[in-house]
Amino acid sequence: MLPNEIIHGLSFEAGNLTWKSVHMLIDASIDVEIANAVARENKGEDRAWYAGRADALMAFKDILINTRNEVLADQGRPPENDKS
Repeated sequence: MLPNEIIHGLSFEAGNLTWKSVHMLIDASIDVEIANAVARENKGEDRAWYAGRADALMAFKDILINTRNEVLADQGRPPENDKS
C-alpha cells in the first residue's frame, strides 16, 4: 500500500501543469544524458556512465507514471493516455 502522501499527491485531475512540467524536466534531462553518451569526445567508460544516467531517469519516469496509474486505478479512474 502506498503512503497517503503519495496517494494524495498523485490524485490530481488530468492536465495538471506541475505533472507536465516534471515530465518536461525529466525528458530534457534524459536528452542531455543521451547526447553526452553519444558525444564524440567522450570515451567508452564515460559513455557508459551517461547511458546509465539516462536509463535511471527513464526508470524513474516509469515509476512516476506507473504509481500515478496505480493511484488512479485504486480510485476507479482510468489511467491517462498521455504520459506527460
